[in-house]
Amino acid sequence: MNNRKMTSIVLAATMAGALGMSACKPAQDPETPASSQAASQPATVEETNNLLQLNDSLRTELGDAYSDSWIEGAQLHVAVTTESAAATVKAAGATAHLVTLDAAQLETALQAVMTWRSSLPADQGAAIHKVIPDGRTGTMTVFVAPDQLDAVAQAAAASKPAGDVPLLFKESAGLASPL
Repeated sequence: MNNRKMTSIVLAATMAGALGMSACKPAQDPETPASSQAASQPATVEETNNLLQLNDSLRTELGDAYSDSWIEGAQLHVAVTTESAAATVKAAGATAHLVTLDAAQLETALQAVMTWRSSLPADQGAAIHKVIPDGRTGTMTVFVAPDQLDAVAQAAAASKPAGDVPLLFKESAGLASPL
């Protein structure tokens, strides 16, 4: 196998893993140091894999009632929109959290924000580095280059691109770049 083909395979596997993990992101408490957060995460690969498999199973079973999930303290937490979904989550051994927006509503809001982004002046649109929906809080976090943060936030306040889904604006550290 040549180097180019091997590189493509490794890149595809890395992207698949990253996309799979995006449905079950670890909680990040900004008040807790990263070293303390890491200590509360599952200790073994097997434990993590089991939690990810449980998440996949619950996501399929819950359908429209599923909103988001995360791992905290070696425990799977699942945000759901109905009491019956919460009972299903608890019966599966995970921790349920009732929320108001499901994953589809957050995805619709995300697409609306991305469409709005393309309508902004070029310098503002390019300054939006990423947008992350959060089913736990029913919000979208928009990471913006520091020099355009105020302008983008003002444009969003005027046009409300996500409808009723609140947008939180944070300073971006910059675009991700390959190693």
